[in-house]
Amino acid sequence: MWIYFQGLESSGLPGNPAGFEALFDVEFDELRRRVRAGDAVWLESGFFQLNELYGPQSELGGDWELPVFGGRHIPDPGGGPGHVALDPPEVGRTAAYLERVSFPDRWQEWRKLPSSESDEELRERLALYHEDLQAFYARSAERGWAVVKHFSF
Repeated sequence: MWIYFQGLESSGLPGNPAGFEALFDVEFDELRRRVRAGDAVWLESGFFQLNELYGPQSELGGDWELPVFGGRHIPDPGGGPGHVALDPPEVGRTAAYLERVSFPDRWQEWRKLPSSESDEELRERLALYHEDLQAFYARSAERGWAVVKHFSF
């Protein structure tokens, strides 16, 4: 299970589900190249916990759902999880939200929830994901880009 986030010019947003599939129908090495270039982020596990950590108990505004799962859903005609797209204004809101988030504070709040896991390995992974998403959304917002999310569950 993983989520792949790709930044791109809004004019490059596909117009239909097949276009979204084609966007990600590339060799794995190409996806890794995009991540190394800073145009993409790859989360392999822990993204449900990260989304919960950003959750509604946050006092930082109503954009908590945008970083991980939020945006406009593009259904997969084959029944898969589909894709999610954020237009440039939503990318800007996401970047602003993540700029305000203190991971240590959110971690402490999240640890109090009965459903939370609080081992050190998970904390380190989520902290790294948070930093990656902060940098990725900030770069994408600065460029005026949209973001597309590809889910594989």
